[in-house]
Amino acid sequence: MNSASNLPTILVLQNEKQDPPHLVGTWLEEIGFKLKIITAFNGAEVPTSVPDGISAVIPLGGSMSATDDEVAQWLPAERSLLADAVARNIPIFAICLGAQLLAAATDGEVTRAQTGEIGLHSITFNETANMDPVFESVTKLFPVPVTQWHEDLVSKLPSSATVLASSELCPNQIYRIGDNTYAVQFHPEVDGDLVQEWELHADNAFKSSGRSGVAKEIHEAEGALIATWKPVLQKWGQRVLAQLN
Repeated sequence: MNSASNLPTILVLQNEKQDPPHLVGTWLEEIGFKLKIITAFNGAEVPTSVPDGISAVIPLGGSMSATDDEVAQWLPAERSLLADAVARNIPIFAICLGAQLLAAATDGEVTRAQTGEIGLHSITFNETANMDPVFESVTKLFPVPVTQWHEDLVSKLPSSATVLASSELCPNQIYRIGDNTYAVQFHPEVDGDLVQEWELHADNAFKSSGRSGVAKEIHEAEGALIATWKPVLQKWGQRVLAQLN
């Protein structure tokens, strides 16, 4: 058995105090990873390229926009790191703002959504997703439940990307670049307790939505959300592990 020091390492870029890796981190630790978390929101330095010894990268969500460099001064470094990971075929699983940063880091575009998505929603997979090695196991579900919390979206996919899922309000809910890099607009990492924190620390996306009681609906859907997304994240993790061997 590997000691903790020998476990493959996922670099996590945390852009907001209230958005840690949470469930996603636990699921990946369960299959043999350790996490190295850079608390960028707290002033921790973000490297401009992927450090040695990193097996994969997870950029997380945040209330800022993907090019709000004056608000979050580390974002240019984070975009540079993501571009480096893509160039070197280092796997990424990008979440919400992370998905937008990945698009902005390549040649995609991010804009303010006409209507944001907050709370429990569903997404629709396309036919390409039926053949995807990470997501094919959940493409037949209906509805496919997701926790949404965003007011920006990827309005133009990177030229190297393939879209796998969309929603009525957001055409690029899931996209893939290469073999093992994925981006999701929604939040597989959250549970009702974390969403309760988000409601308490309301950002503009929440305030402008007019929503309330979101934590309650996520609590009630927690079983279905975890049953859907835990296998997906662990399947991605298994592919990362296989790439190391």
